[in-house]
Amino acid sequence: MSHETVPEHLRIAQERAFSKAVEQDAEQLRWLGAEREGRVWRLPALNAAFLVDLQERCITTADGATIGLPWGILALHYLAITAQPELRGPESTFADLANARSYAGVYHQRVIARLCATVGREVGKLRAAAEKLQGRRVEAGDLGYDFHVFPRFPVRLVWHAPDEEFPPTATLLLPANAESCFCSEDLVVLSERLVARLAGQPF
Repeated sequence: MSHETVPEHLRIAQERAFSKAVEQDAEQLRWLGAEREGRVWRLPALNAAFLVDLQERCITTADGATIGLPWGILALHYLAITAQPELRGPESTFADLANARSYAGVYHQRVIARLCATVGREVGKLRAAAEKLQGRRVEAGDLGYDFHVFPRFPVRLVWHAPDEEFPPTATLLLPANAESCFCSEDLVVLSERLVARLAGQPF
């Protein structure tokens, strides 16, 4: 994507993200779950893998497809994590997170409402979408799946079927220490992009 067609704020965010990630220690990149393949780093993401060339500032999928800016920036922010937070299971809602509560309304509209209005309207469609993304079935709600969005960042989808009075509802659970990995806005975008992938949209 050329700079003429990229929103300026996203282009700047991408450049800053590359600048931070390129300084990352190779051992830390491996701890985060990336693997070196020649000059690029292979980073698993849901049912695919990103090839991240930090020197050329380029990210594609393993089969050569272009990565959209939201996914690319998320991947770079993940690879720039300097701490080694404990790997925690998905157990907290977005609103439970200390710095995220003020975004809870935005999160619901951009993530939960969108999920329930699209791929989450019907159990069969949601089940097929979750399995396509290699979600791991868990006992939760009427339908539950765990997804490794990135190697050390799991997300759990808990879905409740509609009844005669109410439409379907859903919850996305994040690690309790999610803010050790991503800022609140990143967590909104990450959840939103997961819903988009479930709905069949490309990276």
